[in-house]
Amino acid sequence: MGSGASKAPAEKPKPPEPAQPAAETPQLDIRLPYPHFRELFTMKNFWKTVRRNEKDCGKVMLAKYLNDFPENKDLYPKLKNVKAATVDMNCSDPGFEAVAAQYLKVFDDVITAVEEKPGDVQTACDRLVAVGKMHRQKVSGMNVSMFQNMEEPFILMVKHVLQDRFNEKAEMLYRKFFQFCLKYLLEGFNG
Repeated sequence: MGSGASKAPAEKPKPPEPAQPAAETPQLDIRLPYPHFRELFTMKNFWKTVRRNEKDCGKVMLAKYLNDFPENKDLYPKLKNVKAATVDMNCSDPGFEAVAAQYLKVFDDVITAVEEKPGDVQTACDRLVAVGKMHRQKVSGMNVSMFQNMEEPFILMVKHVLQDRFNEKAEMLYRKFFQFCLKYLLEGFNG
């Protein structure tokens, strides 16, 4: 005897779920010096090493700047106890450490703003313009070349922290970044 029970129709196999689309490469603000996101991505990854060593990095950069331009020490009241021509990253003078941290923070703030919105870097530009204006208003005797003079100390700092990872590509990425910063610092200073 048959059970008379009908068999439930077999379920159709579900079609495979569509693959998740690959994350789109973010569009970059045309003000950035990088034509491809990959360059910005690489520069940001290198910067993580700077962040992990920020105290030493700031001191390396400021020491190099003062060694190269000891005459500029007088523009910094906090550096009154520092011998500009011979200061090095081992200096523990509180004024030196404070200025070094402030200078590095400007670059870090800009990179953070660019990381947050690579398609609209207005926040980064505004920060740089504000720093330029502040120097114009508060640092008597300052001239535009003093901003440009920070490029080599900045590159030396990156080279120091990256060590064997510093190569032509890293140098090019950071020179482009510095020139981006310089453009907006000068806009604020000359404004």
